[in-house]
Amino acid sequence: MPLEASTPSAELARLSRKALWRIMPLAGGLGLVAFLDRLSIAFAGPMGMNEDLGLSATMFGFVVGIFTIGYVLFEVPTAGLATKAGTRRWVMQILAVWGTLQCILAFSPNVEVMAVLRFLLGAAEAGFTPTIYYFITTWFVRSYRPLAFVIYGTSIGLSSILGPLVATSIVNAGNALPFAASFPGWRMLLLLLGVLALVSILPASRGLIATPHDAKWLTPPEQDSYASLLAADAEDANIGHQSISQTIRDWRPWVIGLGFFALNYASYTIQVWTPTVVLGFETQFGTTFNSYQSALLSGIPVLVGATYAVFVARVAGRTGNSGVLIVGSAVLGAVGCLWTVVAGNPILLLMALAMVSMAGQSGVLYMPLVSRVFSGASAYSAIAIVNSMGAFAAFVSPIITGWVIDVTGNTNAGFIFIAALLGVGAVIGFVTQRLAWRTERRSNGAPGVDDGVAPPAGAAAVVPVDVPGAASAEGDKVTS
Repeated sequence: MPLEASTPSAELARLSRKALWRIMPLAGGLGLVAFLDRLSIAFAGPMGMNEDLGLSATMFGFVVGIFTIGYVLFEVPTAGLATKAGTRRWVMQILAVWGTLQCILAFSPNVEVMAVLRFLLGAAEAGFTPTIYYFITTWFVRSYRPLAFVIYGTSIGLSSILGPLVATSIVNAGNALPFAASFPGWRMLLLLLGVLALVSILPASRGLIATPHDAKWLTPPEQDSYASLLAADAEDANIGHQSISQTIRDWRPWVIGLGFFALNYASYTIQVWTPTVVLGFETQFGTTFNSYQSALLSGIPVLVGATYAVFVARVAGRTGNSGVLIVGSAVLGAVGCLWTVVAGNPILLLMALAMVSMAGQSGVLYMPLVSRVFSGASAYSAIAIVNSMGAFAAFVSPIITGWVIDVTGNTNAGFIFIAALLGVGAVIGFVTQRLAWRTERRSNGAPGVDDGVAPPAGAAAVVPVDVPGAASAEGDKVTS
């Protein structure tokens, strides 16, 4: 499909940008709060928690990882509840439950109680990210979804950069308080992050708006215009509906989820192992960095990856080729993995790690493809399946990569394994793009975007990425 045929109108571009500025800072901020809560134990552990509770490395790893088990087990089953309750109400309920559990976690007397609370915290938070992803699909036409998804993913990525700084500041401040002996800084960290989730209920209640007609930041003519543009895009997509149970039995979300798993595996590995690689520069290259310099160097691959993800998202929005960009990014990341094996100095090694991070952070481009294949309640459940498989990568990537490093005695084998996994992600990215093209051809009854054929004369321009089926009168409720 020619590029000019998919270029949004000036009115659509203006209103979509306005929605991006109003919707995505809140969505991204809520995502940042969620991931800070997830990582809170990882920060608290070495800052006094492990010593106070007598946690071994194995016990600490179990407490960290059991969150993901609860998250993965409950993410898909909550799909029906989320689509019936509505985005705003469901997110507010999730914030209330997980914020309360996080606060209680701060008072854990032993590892057993902490493990149970972490599992419950994962179960409570399970529906949050897919609900936000689904919310994005209801607010943006197909050409703007890749950028919106990447903005959300980039906001989450900031947790790995801001997290250590926030955690260190809170723990140090807590340890300086008069009652630090009975309530040390690491407990204060867990408590304040729980309070932050509870406080976030207020902006969520005001900002997670169901429809353009509820948006006070749009004038009445803009409300009508944007609602019409969203409805026209949904009608143009014309994706068939299926029930949640049918979606769970469908092979497509599971295959797409495997691709998302592959790219997320690379992303989480970079976040977890880059500090270790940087600390190894002294042994490997004879360089010396203080802790502050090492922290800054460790953040470079993540920042490069985030910048790249925003760039490819804009390209995906203009062309509709999210899958093709996933393929290119995965191949780039695989090359970066292999480059880490032969890099001869710290600069080249950081460049190689940045290439892997670029691939990992491009994984979120799978989400706009999901919304081109599924709609309505099936879109939410498909997103939940894909996201849960991506989240599972957070659990297994440190374990598998660490095991490979332990067995081989170096990080080379670990990165070679990631290169192979990114190869799988590239293949699935291509398959998913083909699925999206095929769905669009079938639903439109006309040549698809992969045919290189312009729409017939007089036909409406097809925006390259899609919106789910029409919502109910309340805007964010969909029946299954």
